[in-house]
Amino acid sequence: MVCLMMCLSVLTGCNLWSRNNANYYNAVVATITYSDNTKDEIKKEELLVAYSSYGYNYVQNYGYTTQKAIETTLDTIIDNYLVRRAVKDYREEQREEYLNDRETSYLWDKTYDAIYSNLLGYVEGYKKNDDSSNTSDSSSSAIFKDYTSTVYLDEVGGKLVIRKKTPATTTRETYEVKQNERGEAYDFEKNEFKDLMYDRIQNILTLGNEDNQRVWKNAYSKYISVIKDNYEYLDKKTNKDWFMFELERVYKILKDNYIVETYETIYNTSKHQDADISSVSVLDVLKSYENKVNEDYTSYKLKNGSNYAEKMLTDISNMDYVLEGNGTSNYFYVAPIKVNLTTEDTALLSSYKDLYDKKYISEDRYNQLKAEIFDTSRELVSVRNATTGEEEGKISVNNLKARIDADVSRFHYDFENEDEDYNYNVSLLKAEAYRKYFYLYNDETTYKNADYNAVFGVDSTGTQALVGSAYDNENIKEAILELYNGGNVNVGDLSDIVETDGGFYIFFYAGKVENLFAVSGQGLSLTNEQSIRTLASKRLNIFSSKTLFDSVYSGLESDNFSVFKGMDVNRLRSETKSLERFENNLKDLY
Repeated sequence: MVCLMMCLSVLTGCNLWSRNNANYYNAVVATITYSDNTKDEIKKEELLVAYSSYGYNYVQNYGYTTQKAIETTLDTIIDNYLVRRAVKDYREEQREEYLNDRETSYLWDKTYDAIYSNLLGYVEGYKKNDDSSNTSDSSSSAIFKDYTSTVYLDEVGGKLVIRKKTPATTTRETYEVKQNERGEAYDFEKNEFKDLMYDRIQNILTLGNEDNQRVWKNAYSKYISVIKDNYEYLDKKTNKDWFMFELERVYKILKDNYIVETYETIYNTSKHQDADISSVSVLDVLKSYENKVNEDYTSYKLKNGSNYAEKMLTDISNMDYVLEGNGTSNYFYVAPIKVNLTTEDTALLSSYKDLYDKKYISEDRYNQLKAEIFDTSRELVSVRNATTGEEEGKISVNNLKARIDADVSRFHYDFENEDEDYNYNVSLLKAEAYRKYFYLYNDETTYKNADYNAVFGVDSTGTQALVGSAYDNENIKEAILELYNGGNVNVGDLSDIVETDGGFYIFFYAGKVENLFAVSGQGLSLTNEQSIRTLASKRLNIFSSKTLFDSVYSGLESDNFSVFKGMDVNRLRSETKSLERFENNLKDLY
């Protein structure tokens, strides 16, 4: 199931193919002949995509040979085909549609979200060194979407297992049907549906100021170029053709994934109640996390990795160990709210600066004109609807700060009795109060619905703020030092309004970046059930329910991909007329 989702990662820019030979990639590596003599063919291209998405992990994480990893990946693809066929047969027996309009609408939304997410990844790449740009699709990013875990810990026979959740209501029954202007449900296979997605993306490229448009258009061009590189043998004439191909590719991945999930639900409820136990074990999760921590421990503690500070500030999602002890810097999470100046304000500032540089106006006059633009009583803050994300009003920066102060300060810590649970809950309440403003009153969209918040630091002397390149501003550094207050800071503490070249910031202290377990000597070793419960309670982000356990598990499931264990795939295989592999078309991959 997860492998199909992971196939989206083809768009990282890694070219799987060095040949420009369509015949080579269209070579059949396996066939499945069903009892009614219909046949499915699996081609080399599909195998290579799957291998690049998850199959290589069999080599890296489990010590498989390349040949065994490819064979295992092919087995998984075959199992996918068998399960999709089983769902089709089941639906026919029930005299139901294979996919109904609700499910097709759901897949439309998932396809657009995936495409937009891929595009946004390239946008963020450009934005790292370009603080003048911000995400233009503010309506969708303004809506908070909490993480819902797909698994939970359960005890079976005195032993902890990871069990997959089966939703109480299904997409098939409840999802809202998307309709066209004629009141008919969209059909993805019709171009009107794909054209709608294409037009929506093209519209995003034209929003905002010139800097914003430039960043998004560059990101879109990069996205298209990566698609071309990965599928260079395809005969596509225009960028739109390539993009429409990408829509179809992603839609198929998500559709196939959804069908496999559907089979799991059908099977779990009617065949075998233990089929929802994950093939990824508790020990797998612990060992994976242990390996990640030990790798960072070796790199940064034992070998003094020189890029530690940069990684902490810009790539926290890939950091699993924090340096401790004398002489080390302190790192912490901060949730920024940004209020942009208008395009007209930015142009005026530039003209004032030009006049001052040419000595047409005095320094006092220049500062007076600047102060008028940076007047915090001006209504610059966009207020967005929590349901639609659309802008519905403006307030001043002063008003925004006053509202945040009032809402966050309603909750009080009790440090005297040192009740950790009580004070932790206060932190969550403060974060919940701030989250409203973080989403609905914020022009900085980078960290909305992200796994982690921004990371800042203070050096061991307590005199220098450490910031990523996007926040390299003296006013911000000063505000961060004041917020940190020598370490006397608690979740929910707020900075004052910070003036920068492009507008204003308000910063919310969201907690320390710290090791979850003590690491020393030879590294970390985790074996007991309390360790897994600790991982399952550690949030990645104080604004989200996603835990460290969720993060490690999702990576492992895509690596291991044994979702078919415990289901009756052996029966499905036995009921086929034949399963045939073509070794001549496989051996060059070994």
